[in-house]
Amino acid sequence: MDSPSVEHLFIITGTTRGIGRALADQALALGDSFVVGFSRVDVFLEGNYQNIHVDLNAIETIGAAFDAIGLDSEIAGGLKKTVLINNAGVLDPIAPIIDCDTEALAGNIRVNLTAPMLLAHHFYRFSKAFPGKKCIVNITSGASKSPYFGWSAYGAAKAGLDMATRSMALEFSRIDPAFHVCAVAPGTVDTDMQAQIRKCTPEQFERVDKFMDLKANSALSTPRQTAVDLVRLIVEGRLENGGRYDLREMKG
Repeated sequence: MDSPSVEHLFIITGTTRGIGRALADQALALGDSFVVGFSRVDVFLEGNYQNIHVDLNAIETIGAAFDAIGLDSEIAGGLKKTVLINNAGVLDPIAPIIDCDTEALAGNIRVNLTAPMLLAHHFYRFSKAFPGKKCIVNITSGASKSPYFGWSAYGAAKAGLDMATRSMALEFSRIDPAFHVCAVAPGTVDTDMQAQIRKCTPEQFERVDKFMDLKANSALSTPRQTAVDLVRLIVEGRLENGGRYDLREMKG
């Protein structure tokens, strides 16, 4: 670690690319952060960054990932805020439920719902003795509130994550008010997931034309701008316990 003057610890899942990578970059740009990336591949970033190999589909490995974080006691004792961003997610399978691959269906629920809940569990045990505030940010989606043909697994997992967020927020408000949990929907962002959507047939996903139009009309947010906005809200303490936010409505 380059400097003992660390005030923020960020643990971010899915830092290989897209929003997760941009979040890691933006957190490091604060200049007073230590950033831990949980990803399936090795990611090397300059500064106070540690990459830990984690496959969130193998949920039994999540606890060991927290054990591998290299944070010494001197640094931990000076923290003002410790943050977990449950960003990693998968869209597959994209198909009507009757056509879904069953293992992909189970994997979707593991990565999008079970893993974030287990990460929250281990995050509490990892950080409860640290000073300052702790914040869990679950990345959600508009699909948690509206059904999409072909997204039964993804929509159900994100709806479950929204309820898990509310339930955990209630629990922490009574058990340990230093912990806040919220959900943030980033909107439509130009990521690999969007590219995957645009490759679908109408038989797989009825609204594929809408997503193709968003790309053609340059109506997608960039991962960098999404990360700038979200990190700012976290650092400024504008995300309340139990809240569900649309990032597009939180600018400025």
